[in-house]
Amino acid sequence: MALVLTKAALALKNSEKNFQVVKFEAHKAKKKTTTTDDKTNTKPQQEPLPKRDLDLKRIRHEVVKFGMSGFDGTKKEEAKIALAVSLGAKPPKKQYVNYKELMQKRKEEKQKDKEERELMKSKSVLHSVGKAKNKRKPNNDVGHFLSGYGKVQKKDLKKNNEGPSKKKKKK
Repeated sequence: MALVLTKAALALKNSEKNFQVVKFEAHKAKKKTTTTDDKTNTKPQQEPLPKRDLDLKRIRHEVVKFGMSGFDGTKKEEAKIALAVSLGAKPPKKQYVNYKELMQKRKEEKQKDKEERELMKSKSVLHSVGKAKNKRKPNNDVGHFLSGYGKVQKKDLKKNNEGPSKKKKKK
């Protein structure tokens, strides 16, 4: 079988000869020539503010990463997830829990809360037995603003209505 020479085949044979290396060199800005007087008068310039912020963010991130290295297993995983969320990732979805198991867990939590409340009530009753009962405020207290004034009684309104109105007597 004879090999048919095409333009592509010829180009491949000559590719080593035609290969050229091009090296890119970036343009370097010329340094300004300054006099010795300018160098002595100028104070060292501080870094621009945005660069400092970036450095602080990077340092904070490294501190968090170093703190995570001390954790083990699940705590480390939770810390990584929290870090990712703080950097803008979407939080993971909650895991599926069977409805019957969820209801059982909630029932147990309610029972524990109820027991704690009863325990607190019993403790408060024990402490309050030795103390005298507090005096109750009068029922006519309308609120903080009106506490100095009190409520208007109906009998006071009746007296005021009868007094100023004068009826003419018929003759």
